[in-house]
Amino acid sequence: MSFLSHGYDVLSPGLAPEDLSALQREFPEDSPNRRNLFLFSPLVESLVRRGSFSRHAQQILGSDCFAVRAIFFNKIGKVNWHVPWHQDISIPIRRRLDIPGFSAFSVKEGVLHANAPAAVLEQMVILRLHLDPATADNGAIQLIPASHTHGRLHDPPAGHCPPVQPQTAAGDILRLRPLLFHASAHSQSDHPRRVVHIEYAAQPLPGGLEWATRVHPE
Repeated sequence: MSFLSHGYDVLSPGLAPEDLSALQREFPEDSPNRRNLFLFSPLVESLVRRGSFSRHAQQILGSDCFAVRAIFFNKIGKVNWHVPWHQDISIPIRRRLDIPGFSAFSVKEGVLHANAPAAVLEQMVILRLHLDPATADNGAIQLIPASHTHGRLHDPPAGHCPPVQPQTAAGDILRLRPLLFHASAHSQSDHPRRVVHIEYAAQPLPGGLEWATRVHPE
């Protein structure tokens, strides 16, 4: 399987055992969803700053890439949701400027976001750090291979490849493009499905727009 052609791959194991254990302690099984992890989790920021971890993004984007957003997701108990097929098109920015291609400005937990054009999203990569096994029973992500090659769309492209659902172990990293169509179902399990989702970019934003946060590997 090629990341270039399919838009995703699974790094197994992706996390060092000591990093997995530290993240599991940082985000216990009953932890709620949280955005903007760089604002309150020195552990996640220090992980990104380490080249031994961020190399997973650098392999795709080059050595000058940097992290721009980190989110914690946990499907458990009443915090259990279904996500229809979509692309990740929202990015965090420092201040609003009316630049062509950027739209739907909104504030999410205190940070301004905007929908970005395909030219920006194509130069990004997501690392999803799995703190628990992810299976069909607990709402693991589903992907449509190669769907990132069609640019920004409202719906999956016609004649797309059949969806896949990677089965990942605790410590695995799912690496994917933001424009890859993905979805997930409600969890049918009592087991948590904790994921730390980290987005990397490789370029400054156009027209004077600025990323809200830039965490550079050292």
